[in-house]
Amino acid sequence: MTIKRYIIVSNIRTVLVTLLGLFLIGFVFQLVMFEIMGANLEDASVLQEMARQGMEYESQDWPRIFALIYIVFSVALISIITNLLNYRLIKYITRPLQPLGEGVRHIHDNNLGFRINYQNDDEYRPICDAFNEMAAKLEESAARRQKDEANRRELIAGISHDLRTPLTSIKGYLEGLETGVASTPEMRDHYFTTIKNKTDDMEHIIEQLFLFSKLDMDEFPLALRRVPLMPAIRDMIEEVAQEYDQRGLTVHITESHRDVFVLADMIWFRNVLINILENSVRYKTKDPASMEISAGIVNNSVFLRFADNGPGVSAEVLPKLFDVFYRADPSRSIKGSGLGLAISKKIIERMGGAIHAELPGSGGLAVVIRMPIVRDR
Repeated sequence: MTIKRYIIVSNIRTVLVTLLGLFLIGFVFQLVMFEIMGANLEDASVLQEMARQGMEYESQDWPRIFALIYIVFSVALISIITNLLNYRLIKYITRPLQPLGEGVRHIHDNNLGFRINYQNDDEYRPICDAFNEMAAKLEESAARRQKDEANRRELIAGISHDLRTPLTSIKGYLEGLETGVASTPEMRDHYFTTIKNKTDDMEHIIEQLFLFSKLDMDEFPLALRRVPLMPAIRDMIEEVAQEYDQRGLTVHITESHRDVFVLADMIWFRNVLINILENSVRYKTKDPASMEISAGIVNNSVFLRFADNGPGVSAEVLPKLFDVFYRADPSRSIKGSGLGLAISKKIIERMGGAIHAELPGSGGLAVVIRMPIVRDR
């Protein structure tokens, strides 16, 4: 029962009970008065008693006395009935405040998993539901904050590791040049080339980190336009196919869904494509390695699938592949910056899509990109 309905019922109950009580009191007093008025009021014992108390009796005083007594009893009855029913009403209204107060104390004590189990269908139900929704959002926000803090720690550790490695190499080769270890022109050229390559690696890491920071803060504008996805993918693959073929990765693309259009910035979509190809090249175990690119449509989205025949990863690692500086095993640390897939995820999400990794039944690793289809101009 809602509180509004309960108040109405309580008021009706108060009126009915009060009227009934007044009726009963009046009926009883009327019987008593009739009994007394019908008695022999000139009885000597009665007169003697009244004389002893110093009272003078007049028959016309009895109606006023009974009226006064009736009013006093009526007021007392109304007060008692009203207080009892109001107590029940107040208790009915304030009882649901107890779980709300308990919930607030739990939230204050940082127990964000607490939920109010309120079953009554009244005005407090939306409040309790709103409290549970607020607690759920606070719990989600706290979990996200903890994850962000862990990511920041990993980011700092990853930056330190990835910059320390080339710096150590550069320092070693410079000391070799300084102490005359590189005594021949060929060795000096080799040392200078290595130093240059390590410097390029550091520059690449810093550029990737800067790009990720810009994307993470939503400060990197994208020029989205309506493009046919598969023809655009084929054009990009044709540009880089020869380079990756020379590096031991053969790329095959299945021509399908040529009329599917998406909103995308193809310059940055090319960045995503290159990151996926680079991962397959770095961690390939077969020579030549291969990658199959295909597309499928589910509901109003197109799913672009990049499946290679590399070593793959374990199932529990899949959700972490797109975290900043995450590597499935320590041995991979020398092969990449750990930022490529994290940047790819940011770019795809900025375009309104999603990206995840799967383990194909035939082995290897598959990266799947989902993009919403744009059907009109």
